[in-house]
Amino acid sequence: MERELIGRNLSVEDDNGDKVQTIKEIEVTLNPETLDVVRARRMAKTKQIVGYEIPVKLVMSKLESRLRYRLLADFKAGKTMFLDRITGSLEDMQTGNTERVLLTGIHIHGNMDILVAQIDSNTGIDITLEGTATDFEFVEQFPDYMA
Repeated sequence: MERELIGRNLSVEDDNGDKVQTIKEIEVTLNPETLDVVRARRMAKTKQIVGYEIPVKLVMSKLESRLRYRLLADFKAGKTMFLDRITGSLEDMQTGNTERVLLTGIHIHGNMDILVAQIDSNTGIDITLEGTATDFEFVEQFPDYMA
């Protein structure tokens, strides 16, 4: 049985446990920072992981502005734009299996729109939150589908 998981079945909860209703996209990657190492006996080059970064990108409709308002209020008060945690989940609609990932320590430090209005556009206006997380954990995992 050959199937493909389509990323349309996505849900995200903010650090208060409230669902982000109009989430359109979430992208989280692990970017290891490496250092070249030469193994003496074989003179083979390899890499050693010396650090990492976990970039986080959330795209949602402008209708979901409460999270943005909260972060901008923190910014105006001289505080770090920070979310304790975000939980994202992806569901396999054919089997009902779910993968849930808990991201913690999210610092939002990317550009953030304050006002966007486009008179000649018929498309919706989106909010993009970008930053980095300090850790991740799989709360639920997809089972092994391979037979």
